Amino acid sequence: MHKTITALLVLIFAFFAIPKTQVLAKVMTNQNGTVTIAKSEVVNDDLFIGAQNAQLEGTVNGDVFIGAQTVTINGTVNGNLHVGAGTFNLGGIVKGNVYTGAQNVLVNGASISGSLLAGGENVNLDKETSIGGSILTGAGTLTVDSQVKRSVYAATGGLTIGSDAKIGKDVYYVSDKNQEQPNISSDSKIAGVIKKSEIQTPQGINVKTQIQTALSGVKFGATLTSLLGALIVGFIYLKLFNKHFTQTAKLISGSFWKSLCIGLLVSIVFIPGLILLLITIIGLPVAGLAVLLFILYWYLAKIVVGSAIGNWATKKFHWQSSTYGTFVFGLLIIYILKLVPVIGFLSSLTVFWVGLGALTLQMFSKSN
Repeated sequence: MHKTITALLVLIFAFFAIPKTQVLAKVMTNQNGTVTIAKSEVVNDDLFIGAQNAQLEGTVNGDVFIGAQTVTINGTVNGNLHVGAGTFNLGGIVKGNVYTGAQNVLVNGASISGSLLAGGENVNLDKETSIGGSILTGAGTLTVDSQVKRSVYAATGGLTIGSDAKIGKDVYYVSDKNQEQPNISSDSKIAGVIKKSEIQTPQGINVKTQIQTALSGVKFGATLTSLLGALIVGFIYLKLFNKHFTQTAKLISGSFWKSLCIGLLVSIVFIPGLILLLITIIGLPVAGLAVLLFILYWYLAKIVVGSAIGNWATKKFHWQSSTYGTFVFGLLIIYILKLVPVIGFLSSLTVFWVGLGALTLQMFSKSN
């Protein structure tokens, strides 16, 4: 269902955006089989793969987006790598960042020039692996025995740092106070500090508390999955429709209150307007298109607002970052705010209205 919705969103957006320039990208799908990029094959575009199994042994001179049950990467990706899978095996070279959500993330003998953002039940990095940036992960168990140039940030039930680990900066981890202590080898080399943030859990846990804890875990898992999905859709949006993406984000930065008011107005008149269209036979096709467009804009709202927030932060604090980096930073802020009671609901509502308003304004913009 989630894959179907994501595909539908991308398809609808492609229909309405009507890009005026040719999009360079290679798309490969095989729902019940395996898609393989052979060792001798070179892809000089961005690569999109949807399959039961995906195997990349060759070279991709662009970004890679893969959704499959099993993903194996032993080749070279000269861009960013985005993977959603049941099992993800990475043993190749990635020149950019790696973004993945998988039950099992197994990184063996890989070279990642950027950072690793991973969510999964088990995340394991062996001693032959090197990471040029940081590790950011939410996992049931995390094992790091590799070289990490920057820091490790982890929310995990079980943390192991092996004897061959070399971490250039700090280790920050979050775990339950009553859980087993992390296994950090005395032979590991950590240049910075090791800092733990504890989740206080009383010893006498009743059924109500257990239910609340379980629901919190489900909410966190759903939020992480939603974040990874938004990252993947956002990157596709940015790569395929860069002009529309950047212009909409600029509209938010330059006309925040106008976008908010337009979004609120569209939300108020949408249902009555839809009813009027439905009671007329000639209005039925328009009503269908309106519903599809509203669903699309509802999903894309947080993406364009995230880009605007990231742009604002980088300018205010004089940070140097790519368009991808500012987008990811802004989206993370939105998802962090969503986890805060009351504030989360209000911020989500504001993000929706502002994004909806900006996308609506952009749709009628002469420069679109």
